Amino acid sequence: MNNPFETIDARLSNIENLLLDIKHTPTETETTSTDPEPFIYGITGLAKFLKVSLPTAQKIKNSGRIPFSQAERTIIFRKVEVLEALSNKKNRR
Repeated sequence: MNNPFETIDARLSNIENLLLDIKHTPTETETTSTDPEPFIYGITGLAKFLKVSLPTAQKIKNSGRIPFSQAERTIIFRKVEVLEALSNKKNRR
């Protein structure tokens, strides 16, 4: 007669392997996103991203053209929204 613990161990190993395969399979959003960091943190980050001075980045933020979120005291911009807002501004000219 087979040892029941060997059978249980084999089945658990199969389950573990299946779970690892699921965990490491890239999702649709992971495969379509090429940017490892989709967010810009703070006015300094926005200035660096746009390659403008800090006061200019502050003016852009205060103008309301670019949507942002705020977590505690940190301002967070989504790169996609920043680029969209800037391209919309260029198209209106």
